[in-house]
Amino acid sequence: MMHMRGRAVLLALLPVLLWWLGGGVVHAARTDVPAAAFVRGGDLWLKEGADERKLADGPFIRNPKWSFDGEWLAFTKGEQERELWVVHAPTGRRSLVTAAGSRYFEWSPADLKLAYRTERRLQYVDARQPDKPIASADGIGNYSWLPDGKGFFASSGSELQPDGWTPVILYEIPLRALGDPDRYVTVHVLPRPSDEFFAVGTSSFKWSADGRWIAFLATPTASLSADSNTLCVVSADGVVFRTLDEMANNEQWFEWAPNDDRLAFIKGVGRDAGVNKRLKVLDVATGRSAVYTPEGFADQSLVWQGPGQIVVSRAKESARDVSLNDRDKPRLFAIELASGRQSGLTKPPAGFGDYVQAALRNRLSWVRSDGKTANALLSRPNGRRAALWIEGLDQASNYYGQWYWNEVLRLFDRR
Repeated sequence: MMHMRGRAVLLALLPVLLWWLGGGVVHAARTDVPAAAFVRGGDLWLKEGADERKLADGPFIRNPKWSFDGEWLAFTKGEQERELWVVHAPTGRRSLVTAAGSRYFEWSPADLKLAYRTERRLQYVDARQPDKPIASADGIGNYSWLPDGKGFFASSGSELQPDGWTPVILYEIPLRALGDPDRYVTVHVLPRPSDEFFAVGTSSFKWSADGRWIAFLATPTASLSADSNTLCVVSADGVVFRTLDEMANNEQWFEWAPNDDRLAFIKGVGRDAGVNKRLKVLDVATGRSAVYTPEGFADQSLVWQGPGQIVVSRAKESARDVSLNDRDKPRLFAIELASGRQSGLTKPPAGFGDYVQAALRNRLSWVRSDGKTANALLSRPNGRRAALWIEGLDQASNYYGQWYWNEVLRLFDRR
């Protein structure tokens, strides 16, 4: 009996002992925080719990992406991001997929197949035999995997003919039909380019939680798409097609709700992230919508934090002639959609901005950067108990204040 009591006392004191040994900081268990693939010094690193280890040497690794089971990572390597690699996270075993790849690659949501697009050629491989393409197809403008991983949803690229641009066609392509256009299923044909609608391509595609709707950007020519693209939805059967709003060419700026047909996006024409950028949430089924950004402010990166709340990075709106270095830096705000109540979550030091990265089951993650240094932080969902998590991230690229932190940090919740 005394032995059992002593054991109970020891277990009760264990958190205190950990606190004392850790210098007053209780380190989160591996199951309490996500795994992170991140880029530091051009190399690919893995963080699990308190442990960090290098997975792959650079130079200039970018765009880590997790496989569906968190066992593999794919990434690009080289200044032009041409080489595409895969690495088995538990063992560090690396393999080159292609030396002529690109940043347009995507894991299957159901298994270890990895698809990638070079120019208008789509191919896919098995991560365990990455040098042996299973099938390929030409003439693909953009694509995403079907939710069950059994094929692709893809667009054709428009071509300029003597009588104008050809229309963009949306296809469903079963895996067994890839490379055989006669077996592609035409889901919808976008309107021909006109003064009201001008699209020669699309972004990749995102499905609503119930699989009924597909959201994407219809993109004009490169010079125009930097400032204005049309956010669209199409029903999975192709019967209903709607144009929703105009926004920048940024796929991180539109996301479906985790449980229904609401679509959140950052609306506003112009490439400048600090001007004319408003968070809008639209119920696609009913058409009801609301804008949540106060006057005088601009929102950018967003994540859903459950079905009723969104977290955004928000800064005071800037005059167009103010340089990026002299502008107010963003901090995180939580928006309760039902009530419209909004509250600040973070207060970065002077000169630093906070860029929301992910809302996890019991954590909030973001990047804090002054444009020279960048660190990842974790907190409770309400922003409290914030703690430094990963130091010394490489700087992501940015385009007129649009920061692409997914280039250097990707999370995976192993629970």
